[in-house]
Amino acid sequence: MAVETTPGDPTNVMLATFRDELAATKADAFKLEFFDGGSLGDEGALMEMLRVNQVQVIPIGSDIVELDQMFAVFDAPFLFDSKEKARKALAGELGEMLKQSLRDTAGLEALAFGELGFRVISNNVRPIDKPADLAGLKLRTPGSAMRIAAFTTLGASPTPMSLGDVYVALRQGALDGQENPMSVIEEFSFHEVQKYISLTNHVYTPITLAMNGRAFDALSDDLKAAVIAAAEAAAEATHKLSDEQDARLVEFFEKAGVAVNKPDLAAFREAAVPVHEQVAQTVTPEFMDKVKSIINE
Repeated sequence: MAVETTPGDPTNVMLATFRDELAATKADAFKLEFFDGGSLGDEGALMEMLRVNQVQVIPIGSDIVELDQMFAVFDAPFLFDSKEKARKALAGELGEMLKQSLRDTAGLEALAFGELGFRVISNNVRPIDKPADLAGLKLRTPGSAMRIAAFTTLGASPTPMSLGDVYVALRQGALDGQENPMSVIEEFSFHEVQKYISLTNHVYTPITLAMNGRAFDALSDDLKAAVIAAAEAAAEATHKLSDEQDARLVEFFEKAGVAVNKPDLAAFREAAVPVHEQVAQTVTPEFMDKVKSIINE
């Protein structure tokens, strides 16, 4: 099992908890090898290794859309208005739909869905109070086509870039800002080179703990159940971490000298309607309608 992040990051916490749970329940059944800190490569490299069974388990964030475009549904801005709704949907019918899609599309078994959390925007130009404040801002985004389309529609200038290069780009002014969960802003010290953090909560990002499908299928029913139970415990650990970080980080950033604001989200939701239509074309309108129906149950 492998992850590109270091201890304390939600993806690392998820994988480490999964490892520890398996070690506690099925120590004699598995030989567990754990690689973190990107020692086997970044997330893109790990996804390729997972598909060919060079590693068996990895946690995947936003880049999972590169394996299965149905996960682009999470790029629809303001799809969820609370973490609780997102967790409930992923623990239920939405999660089952995505698990089946990932197996059919990429041959991977989604063991459980953890949480990176809601994404916020940081920048060095102005607080983001309304959609017009994004005009012209050069913001780093992941490589997701839908995330890029969303920020283009909202007036920003999205710039895909490897996360490891963002700090220097912010410090040197090559980027105005970026968008990530608050935990990532802290982990990569972006607050040191940013003046403003706006709590847009524009996108909820899950963590998909994925296993090579052939490796999963080779397990006995007993071991499959143990693997899934360990994954679900790992997901719960990320939920707890997310709640703790949300409660702590606003005050942490303000003490560090960053101005933190809560924007007018109603105006953003209205501006994001065209993006939902674009996302629907990627995931199919039927899938999009079904997802919204599940969320609003």
